[in-house]
Amino acid sequence: MIGSNYRLTEFLASAAGPSLLVDTSAGLSLGTLPGLENFPAAVRAVLPDVDGVVCSPGQIGKLGQLQKTDASLLVRMDWNNTLRGPDFVLQVTLAQRIPILTARDALDSGAVGMVTTFLLGYEEEIEAACLKSTVQLALDGKALGIPLVVEIQATGNRVSQPGKAVELGASYALEGGADAVVIPYPGKKSLGTIGQFVSIPWLLKPTSLEQAQGELQEALACGSAGLWLDHTLFADGNAAARLQTLRQLLIPSQAKG
Repeated sequence: MIGSNYRLTEFLASAAGPSLLVDTSAGLSLGTLPGLENFPAAVRAVLPDVDGVVCSPGQIGKLGQLQKTDASLLVRMDWNNTLRGPDFVLQVTLAQRIPILTARDALDSGAVGMVTTFLLGYEEEIEAACLKSTVQLALDGKALGIPLVVEIQATGNRVSQPGKAVELGASYALEGGADAVVIPYPGKKSLGTIGQFVSIPWLLKPTSLEQAQGELQEALACGSAGLWLDHTLFADGNAAARLQTLRQLLIPSQAKG
């Protein structure tokens, strides 16, 4: 059986340089996203230029047969409503996070990795459920040979020190058995702290595309494994060109191959 460490190297730990992943799964919570109305066409255009694409369960089967030079596909394991802002048509009165797949489901979908959300700054029950889910997915993933990536979202109104909250989330992911962790930019000081104690690969989710270059350079200096972009990459309908520019600006030494 293929081990989780082997599958992890399909989208991380490239000898050519830092990894670049794109998360297209926010439509689970937000509906159709700008630039992703025709999901297969939009994503196929960037598959040769990234190391991994995160899909929702409904998206992952729409891309058809992939080439060896295309990105690996990961699948989102949970639904949550915390991405919805105040202008969203359905107002969020209570934060919710619901697991939607098992590790076996993820493997059967053809994904090479699982992505789960760890919410911080919300009710204690939500954080406890996130930790429990992380532990269970990590255990099941190791048994089945599919790695788990934990994405930290320290967005609750109880967060008073964002950098410290992200550090805490990274420690929860590490202790919960994650194979990799995604952190939102927490500030230079917290990046240094995370780089010192996180012993698994970690990727940076920048504050915005415009700030990605500077924030990634700080993260790489602290040992980051690469960059994690979200669906806003596709917002102007020219994701492939923007992605090539980002590669030249952020990681010019890396050549996908």
